[in-house]
Amino acid sequence: MARFTAVIQITGINPYVTVPVKISRPFQIKGFIPVKIKVNNHPFLANLVPVGGHRHRLYLHGVMRKRAKADVGNRVVIELVHDPKPRVEPMPPLLIKVLKTNASAYQNWKSLSPSRKKEINRYMNRLKSEEAVKRTFSKIVKYLTGKGDWFNSRLKKAQ
Repeated sequence: MARFTAVIQITGINPYVTVPVKISRPFQIKGFIPVKIKVNNHPFLANLVPVGGHRHRLYLHGVMRKRAKADVGNRVVIELVHDPKPRVEPMPPLLIKVLKTNASAYQNWKSLSPSRKKEINRYMNRLKSEEAVKRTFSKIVKYLTGKGDWFNSRLKKAQ
């Protein structure tokens, strides 16, 4: 497990720490690097985000900073290790059923980026009440059939 200290910086609205090159270079992975981290000894799953020149940033969302009792300008202790385990968000059973029975929804689902699919699955899987599931599921079906939007994103109606 690699360990370093860094000051939390911010770009736009996104707090992050810069990961030393001597820590990220040995991974020899292009693109995002999935890692298990500890921020001030609090564990999380995260990704190192490439910024060029073998450099990476580790973005620290609000929950991470709150648990670590740290914010922008504070120095934190980061421990990290590569996490090769796939981060797959299971597809909700309701969505599986729609994709099997609605060709238009299925075609549009296939056209979505992996990150958008993961976002929709995660969103559906985190809903608590039956009412929220029904309401959100209805929006997703409309989005996938080209009859509605998903957070201001629209798909074309499948022919």
